[in-house]
This record gives sequence, structure tokens and C-alpha cells, in this order.
Amino acid sequence: MALIKKRKCPECGGEMEAKLINLHYKRESVDLEVEVIGIPANVCTRCFYRIIQGKVAKYIDTLVDPIFESEKSSKEKPLPSPHVGIQFPFLDRDAYAEL
Repeated sequence: MALIKKRKCPECGGEMEAKLINLHYKRESVDLEVEVIGIPANVCTRCFYRIIQGKVAKYIDTLVDPIFESEKSSKEKPLPSPHVGIQFPFLDRDAYAEL
């Protein structure tokens, strides 16, 4: 589990707090959309700037990129492109945040 450190917002200097966020992925080359739910991140309480730990971002990319590649390489599409959801199990904020 990735730990999130308390820090100041690099954009506005506000307080950042650990939250679970959602990300929506869409690429121009395909009609496919991927929604990733429950990502631990630091979120500014003032401007809502988000920071995702590098290891977490890379892990999400390893899940999302092959989905887009598969859709892009499909020559015959008997159905329209789907909307794919990836949802991580809910964890209490204290389980992933350093206080």
C-alpha cells in the first residue's frame, strides 16, 4: 500500500490531505473510455490540485494501457467500444495516509 505524506500544495500553498480520487481516461485514437475509481492521492483543500504517488501512477498505467492497445488493435468490432471501469476496494483514509 502506498503511503501519502502530508505536504503543502505546490500550486497555491494550501493544505493537502489524503483522499481517494477517480480518474477518467480517454484517448483520441479510440472511442474506449476507462474510469479508475479509488486512487489514493494528495488533494489540495483550496485549489483541488492532485498529486498521485509515482508508483501508484505507474501501476494504473500498467492496467489501463493494455486495454487501450487491445481496443486499438481490434480490426473487427462487432460491438461499440465499451466504457471500462476499474475500481479499487475502499480503504479507510488512515490505512494509506501518514499522519
